[in-house]
Amino acid sequence: MRKEKSGPFIAFVLLGSPEWDGTKCRSDLLEDWTITCPPDALSGRGDSLTFGMDGMVVAVRLIASRVPAGEAEYNAATNYLWPGAAEAASRHCAHLLVAVQGVGVEAMQVALLFAKVTSSCSRQAHTLGIYTSGTVFQPHFYRESAAVMKDGALPIFSWIHFGLYRTAAGCGGYTYGLHAFGMDELEVPGTAAEPAEVRTFLFDIVYYVLSGPVVLHNGEAIGFSAQQRLAITRSPGVALDGMTLKIEYPKD
Repeated sequence: MRKEKSGPFIAFVLLGSPEWDGTKCRSDLLEDWTITCPPDALSGRGDSLTFGMDGMVVAVRLIASRVPAGEAEYNAATNYLWPGAAEAASRHCAHLLVAVQGVGVEAMQVALLFAKVTSSCSRQAHTLGIYTSGTVFQPHFYRESAAVMKDGALPIFSWIHFGLYRTAAGCGGYTYGLHAFGMDELEVPGTAAEPAEVRTFLFDIVYYVLSGPVVLHNGEAIGFSAQQRLAITRSPGVALDGMTLKIEYPKD
């Protein structure tokens, strides 16, 4: 199901020192993505970078304080691929607020620019992690994910966190980040499948949906072959607040 609004596309680049190099950020954007910032993009005080591009506005701002209420450290614990995420997040004392907005621009275009800018911002000397999509990503992981855009692929891992958990019913999984595209998050309730299999299953669906774009609806079915029909059910979330789309996991 698609919602009326998309966004916001926001990330917090966690820093171990309350400083950043705006000139380096401009240089990295040019080197990484051939994005040219105008001469006046960097503020006089050097604490922010703001510029427009193709109907979108990019804003990067240094905030010399921690992300409030221990939010980054708490959510870092969900990153099962990086055991040191919570510890790294606990050491931050400042952060870069990265935001990309568009008016009359498709969410996908905003998302692609957002991933590029966030990736380049992660190259700052004091970067500890990237807090976005409900978790904290390792800087080099984020950059590697974003780099697939150079080959024409979608940087799914730059936008979506694939959460996993176990219950008596087995392994469950969920997405966090599809709401920024104006879509419901996806969930796979408990299944006998291995965690890696659940994650790959959700990744394949997300890639299919975002590359379409495809809108999933309650009561319909999805499949990866002519014979496969996996039921889609919209109901209150199991691992997430609000309504989510439950995708039936293949039985074979």
